[in-house]
Amino acid sequence: MTSHTTPVIEELAKDYASYAKLDLSNQMKSFHDTIEDVMMRLEEFQSIIEMVQSESSQCMEQHIPRLQDMQQEVINLCRRIDALEHVIAMANVNLTTLEAAVDNAEAELGISDRLFGMLNPLSFFKKAQEPMVPSKLPAFEPPTIYRSDDYFKNE
Repeated sequence: MTSHTTPVIEELAKDYASYAKLDLSNQMKSFHDTIEDVMMRLEEFQSIIEMVQSESSQCMEQHIPRLQDMQQEVINLCRRIDALEHVIAMANVNLTTLEAAVDNAEAELGISDRLFGMLNPLSFFKKAQEPMVPSKLPAFEPPTIYRSDDYFKNE
């Protein structure tokens, strides 16, 4: 080797040595940041799972037995609501029958006032109907509106 080639070889060695140099601390820092981010997300997911499990166990231990205990009360309430709906339907039928009888009586007597309509708050929502005027005056027969035998036992 000549002195002439030595500086070229040293320069070439320095150039190739820079390729071999690795900055492991910077590359490892990005790996550590990624690992820490994944660990944090896993901890958050674990805490969410624990909250869901605790809520589920609370539901199974407290709420479901309470609902099962109230089952009979709910059934009784449903029966009472059904009976109330039946009473309301009967009252509506009776009120409609009575209103028709009053309309006919007003028509027979020639009264133009709607006295009974003021007593029935639901009459405001009904469409006005023409009263039926019979050709001859039949004998008045009161409509069957309420019979106590339907609601009370005979003793």
